[in-house]
Amino acid sequence: MPPDLNRLTAAEETFVLADRALGMPIDNQMLWRFDSPLDRARLETVARALGEGPLTRRLSRAKVPFARDRWMAAEPPRPLVSFGEPIDGSDILQWAQRCIDAPLDFESGCAWRISAAPLRDGGHVVSLVASHAVVDGSGFYAAVITAVTGAATGRLPDDSPTAARVSKWADARDAVLQIVSAVRGLVAAIRTVWRSRRSPDARSSGERMPQPEPAAQIAPTARAVAGAWVVAEFDEERWVNAAKTFGGSSNSLLIALSVGLLESVGRITAGTTIPVSMPVAERAPGDRRAIATIGATVAVPVAADRPTDLQPIRVAVRDALTRATDPERDHTDILRMLTPTIRLLPHALLRRIALSQPVSVCTCSNVGELPSEVSTLGGDVAARTTARMLVRGADVQQLRTARGGITAWLTTSDGAATLSVLSMDPDRLPDTDSLQQAVIDEAAKWSLQPRFW
Repeated sequence: MPPDLNRLTAAEETFVLADRALGMPIDNQMLWRFDSPLDRARLETVARALGEGPLTRRLSRAKVPFARDRWMAAEPPRPLVSFGEPIDGSDILQWAQRCIDAPLDFESGCAWRISAAPLRDGGHVVSLVASHAVVDGSGFYAAVITAVTGAATGRLPDDSPTAARVSKWADARDAVLQIVSAVRGLVAAIRTVWRSRRSPDARSSGERMPQPEPAAQIAPTARAVAGAWVVAEFDEERWVNAAKTFGGSSNSLLIALSVGLLESVGRITAGTTIPVSMPVAERAPGDRRAIATIGATVAVPVAADRPTDLQPIRVAVRDALTRATDPERDHTDILRMLTPTIRLLPHALLRRIALSQPVSVCTCSNVGELPSEVSTLGGDVAARTTARMLVRGADVQQLRTARGGITAWLTTSDGAATLSVLSMDPDRLPDTDSLQQAVIDEAAKWSLQPRFW
């Protein structure tokens, strides 16, 4: 019997469990800021095409314990586009936050929403929000490209009529396969640990990653808000030249600047090495998986005399990508071996385990130059764009417990390198003003001057 391509992958289950087990739904948001007037008809055409694409799916729960849930085709949102009243250019981020506030439902409702509002200066802004369970960053852009070009790609990995009909026996078969996989993974992990103890040369292949520094205790800040967020726009040519001046690339400059922000506010200290999480897209054309991203961990030295040289970060990124894409990783990475076992644990236990672990101290995602189909949304004018991933509804105390740092995204379009920075540390970077000032001070060290949205 062929594999059921519409069953959730391990990566997709991670985001579903974040919602179900942790009560912390994770969303993606992309913003377009146009100088041209809003063309409602064109935007509705794009939204209608999105409604026929891979964003429009819902979760169907398995009827048998331990079987994987499946994706099913869903109905598009109604209305297709939520049109708002005119706003000031200085209110874009507040408007974008309001677009996030309304919950999404990837199980019984619609998992995405597109909104638009005219700007009083004559331009307009567009927001596309989607549950991370149904789409990652590369899937976002692929969905927009197919919607703009009119390409018919389908909604699910398997759109055949037979794929929509699943019997209880099919769920039972999948449950057995998952139990067998969990046992095999547990045995493989035990064997790997045993070999590593008996022979140092047999230890799992990767070098040990640096662990996040324990955050120094500081007094709670009264003005802290949950997830302070800023969007800083740089001239693209100046950004690229700054990276080249210090022997680096746009990617290494993004990481260096992000690490510098954390060091400047005392979250990390000079002379240490910290892990920086970096998502890496593996999506090929026509890939309709919800998640086609792997995670790379970059060991970044925090230099005391920065900025001086971006070359060490470039080397660290290359090493991280090599490790992340190593085909032997499934046979050496203990966590990967245990993933089939972990998914069978009760949700209450998963919640306790997850909440006891600190989140990433620094996550950097370099989206790069956007295809014209994405940056223009099918029109004649390119927009400045930005993106972010966030935990919807997280409060200040939850962020303090998670012990995070910052997450940063870089997109390039319309001659601008746009940096989106989200604070996960509500006491060291408690609000928009403090986060903006930290970005201004750090950018100045690289001879860069931001313009804030």
